[in-house]
Amino acid sequence: MRPPQNLEEAFVYIADCNLATVSGMAILKKRPKHEFGRQISIAQKMCDWMKDFHIDPKGTRAEEIIGKTTVEKWASQYFPPDKS
Repeated sequence: MRPPQNLEEAFVYIADCNLATVSGMAILKKRPKHEFGRQISIAQKMCDWMKDFHIDPKGTRAEEIIGKTTVEKWASQYFPPDKS
């Protein structure tokens, strides 16, 4: 990966990394509830800011979220199947 060329690219990269953390935590059967909620909150704020500042999310996980859903709903697709 080449280094970011500007602040927007750096922000997009960090937002994508945070969303990777959210999806990685979502697949766990046991996850720290408060930490997961905190990561979702951070990722949501980053997606909101990308939208507010007109930062293009193309090619990132944020592209699946911005203007379509919330981070919390997006993360739910990674939850392990309920075996009850």
